[in-house]
Amino acid sequence: MSLARLGQGREAEVFAWADGYVLKLFWPEFSRADAELEAQLTQQVWLLGVPSPRVEDVLEVEGRWGLVLEWIQGVSLTDYIQSNPERLRFAAQTLGALHRQLHQKAAGHLPSQREHLIQRIQACRLPENLRAVLLQHMERLPDGTALCHGDFHPENVLVSAKGPFVVDWPNATRGNPLADIARTTLLILHSEFPQDLPAREEILRQRQMFYQTYLEHYQTFSGLDMAQLQAWMPIVAAARLRENIPGEEPRLMQLIQEGLQAYGTSA
Repeated sequence: MSLARLGQGREAEVFAWADGYVLKLFWPEFSRADAELEAQLTQQVWLLGVPSPRVEDVLEVEGRWGLVLEWIQGVSLTDYIQSNPERLRFAAQTLGALHRQLHQKAAGHLPSQREHLIQRIQACRLPENLRAVLLQHMERLPDGTALCHGDFHPENVLVSAKGPFVVDWPNATRGNPLADIARTTLLILHSEFPQDLPAREEILRQRQMFYQTYLEHYQTFSGLDMAQLQAWMPIVAAARLRENIPGEEPRLMQLIQEGLQAYGTSA
């Protein structure tokens, strides 16, 4: 393929396409149905007025499926920090304000967050008794109808001349914002960052400060029930197991056990 590659992730590569557009080309294991679902979700989010790319097309290139998307001319929030580490606090404030902006959108037509989490927990490697306890714990947690990204972190926020944009919406759901914040908490505080991630060492060194600033700025716009946020942590940790990320499983299992014990429940 002669297209200029702009980047890649665990699900896809991104190439420059026609003027003003990029091609997000999924790896071969992803199907047409996967591409069409992400296109549908991304377009629905864009129609809600969220700063996100518009979908132009779904197509097949050399046996792989992809999306043609509006090209957001910008850099990830991680690269933005890398170019000037003094921006770390401002970047965290941006993340918090933007996350709150998403959660103000009602998304009753999107897939259920609860069903999404249940499917992941049922599909990951867990002892059956622990899986049952997790699902019982989740039954006690309130549902919601807010727009939730499902994978909200600095790599999925682009800083552009027009302001910040949110990308990568395959996990968009309607649900409880606290579950979405719990996922972001997990990613910022507990995930294994790739060795080649820009600003990796700076974020590792200051991730607690980054997280607290993100959370404080979210709360500037909306008070948070921290007990409810913590209640979601074992659920999102279990769902994260489904992603089979080397090196993370021991920490995720620890978060599951600690989270359940905090509520007088354990397997």
